[in-house]
Amino acid sequence: MLYIAHRVNTVAQLANVPPEYGVELDLRDHGDRLVLQHDPFQGATGEDFETYLQQYRHGTMILNVKSERIEHRVLELLKRYPVRDYFFLDCSFPMIRVLVKSGEHRIAVRFSEYEPIESALALAGQVDWVWVDCFTRNPLTPETYARLKSHFKLCIVSPELQGRPVDTIPAYAAELEPYPFDAVCTKRPDLWRSALGEAE
Repeated sequence: MLYIAHRVNTVAQLANVPPEYGVELDLRDHGDRLVLQHDPFQGATGEDFETYLQQYRHGTMILNVKSERIEHRVLELLKRYPVRDYFFLDCSFPMIRVLVKSGEHRIAVRFSEYEPIESALALAGQVDWVWVDCFTRNPLTPETYARLKSHFKLCIVSPELQGRPVDTIPAYAAELEPYPFDAVCTKRPDLWRSALGEAE
């Protein structure tokens, strides 16, 4: 199981993440810079992505793209550092097609109660991951799970990322027990490890 710490956008935050965990981060461009920044219109306040990469000794990196068409610049930077376990999140469909044509498959497509399975399945065999979101509920059923899991690795979105209390994590983990998944993105990896019966 891959545990991904959500929204780790500074070197100081990264230093507090155990190295066995991965991170999800937000990337934007600001002029010639690639910066880590979730919210728009904040100027050049985000930290430099390259500085962050210099400190990275962790697990899977989820690259949440907040600016259109920066992916090739991100890939060029990644090549300079020993980060091989990553995937892009929230790329536009046109950009996904460009990346796939260039040979990049470390990409996630989305599935939720609002985002149809057909969009994900259209990219079966071309991208590696599905981001399984939970805006109001768990969207997986035995049928949708079987269809997705036969083509993709699944990254589950933890309920607190959609505004629910962290104490709902154990119940959500139990609800997902029939659906073995590959990764979870969460603010509380410790609670997920406990809920899944894994020792710290």
